[in-house]
Amino acid sequence: MKQYVFLLVILNCLCLISCEDFLDREPLDKITDQEMTFSAKEMELYANKYYGNFPVFSGYDYGPYQRENASDNMVSGAYNYDTQISGVITVPASGGGWDWSTLRGLNFFIENYHKSTDPLEQTAPFIGEIYFWRAWFYYEMVKQFGNLPWINKALYADSEELYDSRISRTIIMDSVINDLNKAIELLPEKSGAIQGRIHKDVALLYQSRVALYEATWEKYHRGTVFCPSDAKPEYFFRIAANAAQELIDKNVYRIEPVGNVEKGYWNLFNQEDYTNNNEVLLWKRYDMDLSVFHYAQNIWGVSDNNTGISKYLVDSYLCTDGLPISVSPLYKGDDYVENVIANRDPRLSQTMFVKGDPRVIVNGEVQGVFTLPDLTYESRIRNTTGYQLSKGCAPEASHSAGSTIGCIIFRYAEALLNYAEAKAELGECDQQVLDISINQLRDRVGMPHLLENVGFVDPNWDFPNISGLLNEIRRERRVELACEGYRFDDLMRWRAVHLIKRPMLGAKMQQFVEQKDDFQPVLDPDAIFVNEEGYIAPHWNSAAKNGWQFDENKNWLKPLPSNELVLNPTLEQTPGY
Repeated sequence: MKQYVFLLVILNCLCLISCEDFLDREPLDKITDQEMTFSAKEMELYANKYYGNFPVFSGYDYGPYQRENASDNMVSGAYNYDTQISGVITVPASGGGWDWSTLRGLNFFIENYHKSTDPLEQTAPFIGEIYFWRAWFYYEMVKQFGNLPWINKALYADSEELYDSRISRTIIMDSVINDLNKAIELLPEKSGAIQGRIHKDVALLYQSRVALYEATWEKYHRGTVFCPSDAKPEYFFRIAANAAQELIDKNVYRIEPVGNVEKGYWNLFNQEDYTNNNEVLLWKRYDMDLSVFHYAQNIWGVSDNNTGISKYLVDSYLCTDGLPISVSPLYKGDDYVENVIANRDPRLSQTMFVKGDPRVIVNGEVQGVFTLPDLTYESRIRNTTGYQLSKGCAPEASHSAGSTIGCIIFRYAEALLNYAEAKAELGECDQQVLDISINQLRDRVGMPHLLENVGFVDPNWDFPNISGLLNEIRRERRVELACEGYRFDDLMRWRAVHLIKRPMLGAKMQQFVEQKDDFQPVLDPDAIFVNEEGYIAPHWNSAAKNGWQFDENKNWLKPLPSNELVLNPTLEQTPGY
């Protein structure tokens, strides 16, 4: 019977191996004996350590998802929360993300896995994992720094490659795609994989993500110093579309209703066990008995991460007639939160708290409900905008000592969104494409289908220079994946400087002041900054009053640390720094 191993076990097992086992030997990446071999079990243990690259879940407003605070979806209460998007990033003396230590172990494995005497059918899954992790490493580095050296072998102190220069990101990303092709070939199907380990479908979804990122980066940064002369966006768009389509055509996954229209989307993000969920490709389990838990749900059902949903995200949700708030007769305005959510895409009220939502349920009894946002300056729980995140909160599963709500790492919805966007960019997005992608997501929440001709013009489209169809596909991506950590990368790859530089706003303050009997912030309400129109403006008293100071001549990427430029004179600094 196949061993049932979850990610938490993978991460903990390194501490439990006896002194006779593989990890207590001299590390493989230090062995110079050319006659050495290692078994499939040793390969498995070697691959385990890279699972730590997956995000440590701390809620949808922190940890792996904190990049939402470096976007226009959420508003951190502290200016300069992210130095890159706020425009104050400087050249570091060392570090700064320019860390290549992980790559050496990956390359050593790839150079030596063929020496194993075990059959390929036993070793292939772990070889595939290492190719996946090398792709992961390079993709994350390209997103930060653009052009990079390409190193595909383990280096030593005298290796000439230590002084390699940066080469075109197009070449690097093509190599990443090739690594993922090898991973897809070697990894098992989900049905044959050990639970909690990477499988073929994870690599396919990841390949669609990587290729779509590079395709859009090369298309929308074309003509700038951030796009190489050998750019080939159509090539990457095709890979993104094909990888997503292969996953769709398997007919293994589907969008889970998980209950009714009113709570189906919300329920997706607060489950302890996703084993039988047909939308989730890979997830991480937590277990109180093993002291493996997180604090994404504290006793009040929210975390204390000094953030809030932005007005811009809230405004992006369509009305229930399928029209944007700028043209729909159903929109009731934003003077009150109750009006904001009325007649809107159900995902809005399932992403943020609304009055009456339970915050704590014990033994089926509601012991605390949401009344007003936690707009306080000194309490542990602080909301910054008046729109308070509820996505991922589980009142019945809340623990004062920790939570065991599972962490979704890859889900099928992303594949559908990647597919629709790539096909639209290729000029191939017809009604059939929409019906097997975007409209599957809309069916879960009972929203009207997106039509190929869209059927309306939104004067407030975020991207007025592209087609209405592509605008609506991007809107759907923002709404469906809200606060899951995608938005920062989307703004970067779309070159959306006009969205980045807007002043960040929240709800109208007056509605909370009117409820003075219930609304009692630690500080006087007058201390909560608002703009001239009465919207909460967390950065109103800072340098970000008029928006982030993002410099489009350099802040798309990060600078290399100065010590690396001294150590390797062939390296060139990132443009603009």
